[in-house]
Amino acid sequence: MNGKLILAISLMGLSLVGMWAAFGRGGDPEPNRASSPSVDTKNSAPEFTGVTDWVNSKPLKLADQKGKVVVVHFWTNGCINCVHNYPHYRAWTEKYKGNNDLIIVGIHTPEFDEEKDVDRIRDRAAKNRLTFPIAVDNEQANWKAWGNRSWPSVYLVDKTGTIRQRWEGELGDDGYKKITRQIDELMAEQPRQ
Repeated sequence: MNGKLILAISLMGLSLVGMWAAFGRGGDPEPNRASSPSVDTKNSAPEFTGVTDWVNSKPLKLADQKGKVVVVHFWTNGCINCVHNYPHYRAWTEKYKGNNDLIIVGIHTPEFDEEKDVDRIRDRAAKNRLTFPIAVDNEQANWKAWGNRSWPSVYLVDKTGTIRQRWEGELGDDGYKKITRQIDELMAEQPRQ
């Protein structure tokens, strides 16, 4: 009897560890790097496409942002991992407030139908003090154009419109610091002609 109980507990433990790893909490200690992105980090960023609505902004074109560093992040309002990145987005908004050389654009791509509700998106953005422009990507046109794979994901686009970095998943303190350093480096670069 004790042997069966120990076996059952061991199997449950292994199942929980497997679930933990499957949901991005285990395995590779540095899974959030720009290695092997779907969109090459040396290619031009795709134009915003198929946006069904804009929150906090009039419609934007990526082509109109040349000369600026653009932080593009994919998220959805029902994703806890996305929620964990909100403080970092607010910190960037505050740090770069009034700086015309940087723009943050959120692309809200829903995972579930209830996340498509634009009023819900506006409400969640307001409650969480997300004041940057948000493209509502209800048909996943931008998700597909960028070759995005997960929520959340952060892309850094340089002043020439070239993708220079991609981070998949939660930033955490280390990711926030690394991406912030890269933003500052990109802002200091002179655009290539």
